[in-house]
Amino acid sequence: MGKRILAQRKGRGSIFRALTHKSVAKSKIPALDGVKRAVIEDILHNPGRGTPIAKIRAEDGRVFYMNAVEGIHVGQEIKINDTDRPSTGDILPLDKVPPGTFVCHVERVPGDGGKYARASGTYAVVIGSSPKGVDVRLPSGKTVTLNPKCRAVIGIVSAGGRVEKPFLKAGKAYHWYKAKAGKRWPVVRGVAMNPVSHPFGGGSHQHVGKPKTVSRHAPPGRKVGSFGARRTGREK
Repeated sequence: MGKRILAQRKGRGSIFRALTHKSVAKSKIPALDGVKRAVIEDILHNPGRGTPIAKIRAEDGRVFYMNAVEGIHVGQEIKINDTDRPSTGDILPLDKVPPGTFVCHVERVPGDGGKYARASGTYAVVIGSSPKGVDVRLPSGKTVTLNPKCRAVIGIVSAGGRVEKPFLKAGKAYHWYKAKAGKRWPVVRGVAMNPVSHPFGGGSHQHVGKPKTVSRHAPPGRKVGSFGARRTGREK
């Protein structure tokens, strides 16, 4: 009876806590039927999220939270479903957004609260209308056609320079990863381990010693390296 290797223990799910008790709130555009105006009440830090989160109060008294976009401020009034000269922070259906506008928090289907372009510094671009809907270029560069009633937030998600600031010391990285559910840090290379701890471990010098590709149906103790790879090696 040996111990379970790290790759096996990661799959159990009991060791890694989802740190939801630290979260401020879910970032989502709610159903805002009949609401035309809202006010940004506060901009908060949300542990585990890469961008600040904005607390917004609608004119009917409801409070909801969204990822903050660049340029908004506390006390700013944002417009909802209003086509009169949209500005940063406004929430509009895609068919009311002028072509070429930078948007974020884009819904995949109407009413889902926003699925695309939510990470810090990201944005999508409204290309224009097509016979099947509204064409939107995502941060990945892919163009998708969405329902014209899908909503989006005008602007670019804030904290775009976050990844440019170095950690400078290991403690900073430790606490950053600790706030994220399912993350383990530091990550130890398999070849640096003992044979009992990893299939790639051991040997008189650090080398894998066997093919790194494994079947997609390999058991957990062997499923390390490239899972079900179509090809390996350098492209010629």
